[in-house]
Order: sequence, then C-alpha cells, then structure tokens
Amino acid sequence: MTIKSTFDDKSFEELAIIESKSNKNEVFSLNYNNKKIWVKKARATLSSNLHKFYYTLFPFEVLLPVKQKTATEAILFESNKLIKFKSLGINTPNVLGVNNDFFAIEDCGKTIYSHIKSKDISEERMYFLIDKIIETLALIHNNNEYHGGAQCRNFTLCDEKIYVIDLEDSFDENIDLKLLQFRDLLLLLLSLAKKNVRYTVDYEYVINKYVKLTNNLEFIPKFKKLANKISFIITLSKIEFINNLMGKDVKGFLKLFETLRQLEKAKD
Repeated sequence: MTIKSTFDDKSFEELAIIESKSNKNEVFSLNYNNKKIWVKKARATLSSNLHKFYYTLFPFEVLLPVKQKTATEAILFESNKLIKFKSLGINTPNVLGVNNDFFAIEDCGKTIYSHIKSKDISEERMYFLIDKIIETLALIHNNNEYHGGAQCRNFTLCDEKIYVIDLEDSFDENIDLKLLQFRDLLLLLLSLAKKNVRYTVDYEYVINKYVKLTNNLEFIPKFKKLANKISFIITLSKIEFINNLMGKDVKGFLKLFETLRQLEKAKD
C-alpha cells in the first residue's frame, strides 16, 4: 500500500523528510514559519507476546491487545481518525499532511499530565482540567467513538481548550464499543493514579461525573465487580517474584483498584 502525499506545502514536507531521516525519535517537532509543528513517523501497531500472555491470564479491559496494523495502515488510521473527530466537534490538531513515511499536525499545547503533575498547580485548577478531560471523553463516547489511549498524556491544553491526540490504537471489529469505552475510562483513571500527579484524585467523582454525562450507568456496577474480581490478583502482586514480572501498566492497574477498594470500605 502506498500513500499519495497530501501535503500542500512541499517545502515543509521536504524539510520534514530530511529531519525524519536523521532524527531517531518516532515523534519530533519542527519550527517552521514561526510555528511549532509535530511530525509522527509511520510505525506498525501490535501488542507484544508478553502483553497477550497477561491478557490470557488476566482478561481485563485495560489489557486488551491492540489490533495489528502495518506502518502504512497505522498512519492512515490515525490521521483519518483525527480528521473525523474534528468533524464531530471534538478538538484535534489540524492535520497538515500525510505521506508514506509520516504525518504532520499543528501544535496544540502541553499535555494535561504535564499540567497536573506540576508543583505550581492548585487543586482547584487540577480539577478544572480533569473536568475538561471528562467532558471531552464523554463527547467522544456520545458520538459512538472511542479514544483507544485515553490517558492524561494524550489530551492537551491550548487556549483553555482540551485537544485529543495519539489515536493510533484500534481493536478487532468484533469487540463491543461499550467495552472499548469502558477501557477508555479505565485508562483515564490509571493515568490519574500515577504518583507524580500533584494531588490525590477522587476516583468516584471522576466516574460519577462521566456517567452523568454519558448515561453509561452500567459502568458503575462493572467497576465494583472488577474491583472485587481483582482482589486476589492484588494479593498475588505482593509476592516479589510475580511483582517483578508485571509491567508498569499492570502495576498501575492494581494500584488503582486497590485504592478504589479502600475507598469503598471507607465509605461503608
């Protein structure tokens, strides 16, 4: 499969081609005509065998393996999804062009994660940003779509507006949309559970606000069921040998639901 270039500005495309050959990063920025532009190289998407192994052992939504795509398929999927989201009223950076090797987008500010881990942020400001992310995720889901990587690092802030980035992950067409949307919310909660986040997040607040905006009422008992189901895994994760085998995402997953379980006990 070959992609016919959609770049209108051929001078920029030539500059990006030269830089992409020498720059080892898969995503890099260029300053062009006094504007910051991001270039993302074509790269295949797939889940590692270890990832698939964990999903076989622990078939939880957050561990769902992504669909395998070639570099060309991945670049077309992500750039088209960015354009589609914009047509639905979801803020995404403008796609400046796509070719066989990369696509380019306009800069749309710093990630929300970089904001909420800042030592200078107030708790009120942090919740303002969290509210904005929840509203954006709800807008995606209410349009019968999913993000696929809904961590705080994949939402940015520009002119007090939230933008959506990094839409490369896709899944088997037979997977239920609600499952993928539930996974999105799980990933968002996971990213809020990281130790670098400035203040402790009220996860129940996040879940309840999301449910109010989407009417996905079935997610609440699903969270409770999952928290109970995972209790034995949390116990196993305390064993050093097993803990050493677990990746960062799995550890974050366990940390989140251990916290949710404690919050439920405290509430009782």
